[in-house]
Amino acid sequence: MTTLLRKLRALTAVALIGAAAFAAVPAQAQTVVRFGHVDGEGDLLANPYWTFTEVFGSIVKTQTNGRYEIQVFPSGQLGDLESLLEQNVKGSLQIVGGLNAGHVGAYAPAAQVLEMPYTFPTTEVAREVLDGAFGKKLADTIAEQSGVRILSYLPSAFRNFSNSVRPIKTPQDMVGLKIRTQQVPIHVKMVELLGASPTPIAWAELYSALQTGVVDGQENAPYTMLLANLQQVQKYYTLDHHLINMPLITINEDFYKSLSDEDRVIFDYAAREATFAMLGIITAKESQDLKVIAEAGVEIYQPTPAEFQMFVDKVQQPIADVLSEQVGKDLVAELQAAVKAAQE
Repeated sequence: MTTLLRKLRALTAVALIGAAAFAAVPAQAQTVVRFGHVDGEGDLLANPYWTFTEVFGSIVKTQTNGRYEIQVFPSGQLGDLESLLEQNVKGSLQIVGGLNAGHVGAYAPAAQVLEMPYTFPTTEVAREVLDGAFGKKLADTIAEQSGVRILSYLPSAFRNFSNSVRPIKTPQDMVGLKIRTQQVPIHVKMVELLGASPTPIAWAELYSALQTGVVDGQENAPYTMLLANLQQVQKYYTLDHHLINMPLITINEDFYKSLSDEDRVIFDYAAREATFAMLGIITAKESQDLKVIAEAGVEIYQPTPAEFQMFVDKVQQPIADVLSEQVGKDLVAELQAAVKAAQE
């Protein structure tokens, strides 16, 4: 086990020990905060969201002396991502994990700027941009437009194309393939531009859709593939890095504003620590995830620089043009400038 993983295990353990200590603390007035997501729980390495919710919930409970209790609803208990977002906007669900910018874009158009393909060269650059002035300004804008605030950006790993028909080395290899996408217009447009047929399918139905041939392939990060065992029903995986997998932790803005200044600082701090834990685990085990996928019989292909540029040329500018119409040229330019500055 790597040193980083040991540290992350220790961080999670400390948070859990802190929560257990409350068994001896006298009962106090308590506010239950509902946190919903669609992934599993109970395993530090297999289910990164469990790490986030455990660290976040334990810190909030400890730092507020038990005044706030984070109640987690995993595995889609409260509905799919679209339903969770709707509940989050209305305020019946205070926090949601796992939404992407495309989902939030249905309520806050500005969020869609994060869906521009081939924008971030590395996860490190993405984290610097989103932890900086651009990310803070975007979170404020999204809160104003939608009523939900981004509590944590989680640029965790890159999304890549997989399929069960043939290796994908250039966009030409995608022509004719049926590729599952999320119900996000920019994702659908991206797959169309690459020559494939986009087919929106719910996450819970994806495994069976791939198994039965309803679709030929899909696009997800390595750890996400393993969460759903998609390596069992795919043959080829191309590391084209078209989008950074950036789940969001969102909090209802009215609830966030209702917190005292002191409690808001605690929630922000808990989110930062939970983000560090979750992203650290995903980063530390990414090479192992690819090894597991390969050992399952999936052929993994890394495009050459020339092949990678073919993908970029097919989609980046056309989608930047679409986004400029939807969110404004200035916001697109601000993101591009922030990415460039982070690389200097």
